[in-house]
Amino acid sequence: MNEQEQMQWAASLEQARHLASPKPSCPEHWAATVEDAYAVQRFGLAQRPDDPIIGFKGALTNRRVQETFGAVEPALGLLFASADRSGQVIQKADFGRGMIETELGFVLCRPIDQPIESIADLQSCFDGMCLMVELVDLNFGQFPPSLPDLIMHNAAAAQFIQGAVSPIGDPDELTLALFSEGAALHRASALDVMDGQWKALGWMINQAIALGYALTPGQVLMTGSVGSVHPMSVGAYSLDCDDLEALSLIHI
Repeated sequence: MNEQEQMQWAASLEQARHLASPKPSCPEHWAATVEDAYAVQRFGLAQRPDDPIIGFKGALTNRRVQETFGAVEPALGLLFASADRSGQVIQKADFGRGMIETELGFVLCRPIDQPIESIADLQSCFDGMCLMVELVDLNFGQFPPSLPDLIMHNAAAAQFIQGAVSPIGDPDELTLALFSEGAALHRASALDVMDGQWKALGWMINQAIALGYALTPGQVLMTGSVGSVHPMSVGAYSLDCDDLEALSLIHI
């Protein structure tokens, strides 16, 4: 893809998002690469001038999921202010093929403009963590999408809910449990994500820096799905973890 094609496709994807159409696949004759995909993602920001980035999301942070998309590393997505549904009721009509993921979020306490090399430096970048629920929309016209298409569509990001922020302990010791109407859907270790949360955070920060994004205090980094991904059903959900305040949501 050349730059004109990248810009053209970014505008087309934004139009499809506004129309709530199935997510289109990039034309094959453009032979899009992962590098093209991140360029399209970046050009998409010009289509959303009043919708600031308030954080970042890790996708494909589980090796089994990477194999599905032929990926050798995770993918980075953007969290937009308009996607924050914390404290709100989730509307079924907002999704074509909605799925629910349980994750951990980490809140930045200082700006970062250089790659992070050590765990000690990485840990000094954050002053809080929280439970998070991500609501993705897998309403792709072609499924599964190619890896470039997944990135171009911002890793299927749709909405998210952020829980109460607590001091950071050892995130890799945590177990997240998701319940729907009181019935357990999964219980999973935070180590499911890239063999460790700090490893995931280091990759996310360095990838964001490499792509030219600004990392600023208050942004939240959501490291990827802990446990299974479930189709969204109408009803009440709760996400529990012994060391963090539980998070609840209602889907109608």
